[in-house]
Amino acid sequence: MKVGMIGLGGMGKPIAECIARTGVDFTVCDLRQTQVDDLVAQGATSVTSPAEVAENSSIVISSLPSNEASEEVALGRNGVLAGAKQGDIYIDTSTISPSVIKGIAVEGAAKGIGVLDAPVSGAGIQRQEGTLTIMVGGDPATFEEARPVLEMFGKNIFHVGPVGSGSIVKIINNLVMAANCAASMEGLLLGIKAGLDAQVIYDVLSVSSGASNIFDNVFKRLQDTPAKPKHGVGASQRLHTVSKDVRLASQLAQSLDFPMIMGGAAAQAWLAGDAKGLQDHEMWGLIQVFEELCGVAMDRPV
Repeated sequence: MKVGMIGLGGMGKPIAECIARTGVDFTVCDLRQTQVDDLVAQGATSVTSPAEVAENSSIVISSLPSNEASEEVALGRNGVLAGAKQGDIYIDTSTISPSVIKGIAVEGAAKGIGVLDAPVSGAGIQRQEGTLTIMVGGDPATFEEARPVLEMFGKNIFHVGPVGSGSIVKIINNLVMAANCAASMEGLLLGIKAGLDAQVIYDVLSVSSGASNIFDNVFKRLQDTPAKPKHGVGASQRLHTVSKDVRLASQLAQSLDFPMIMGGAAAQAWLAGDAKGLQDHEMWGLIQVFEELCGVAMDRPV
């Protein structure tokens, strides 16, 4: 088996490192040479284009930041489909519009190339240990053929339907997460403005019906994380990434004539974070939007 990886960013690099640890024949490509060099030191081979990755691999994976990047990497002149062979499989783990991956799948099918959308979910430890949740859309037989590779970096692996379905489930997941995160911040600040101690609020909600993994993370990360940009190992996703994902949810809802009431409110909060210039902050930086609006601040490192 020969595996390729395109995109060595915050999610793609840990995925690639998990694959490299298996000792499989592995080819990587990224615009950032330092990221490539790190993987070469772990046994990977480097090339300079997605087409070359496909030429050297039977299963190619990508992890990319946007619809535009996914389309260019898959369909561009030097893209994956230009170098892939009949019977190969292309797996896009990016969080993108379902219409984009469906378009890529149509082009792939015309060349005999199987296409799966397989967005992932997981925090830093899951990324490093290869225990991500993976939501896969595509042909069931193609999914089963690709499963051994997915198991190199995922633990909870779900086949959720035809191509595009994985992207839909991931968008829903991120919408719920984004709304929960915003509501958690708002609730904490409401209590603080009413004169309560943030720790007391956390202690009570953590064992009550308001408890959630996101609420837990909001409180703990705001206790130990400076409210400024942070990158590298241990960093959470960028605020702008969450903002992008809620926009994808809004676009999906609009395409289905679905009234996204709660999600729409959450989307405005995250867009306000972008407008405030917090794009490169960790997602927890959204607290600054609520602090400014509410006239109250949560104690945390500076």
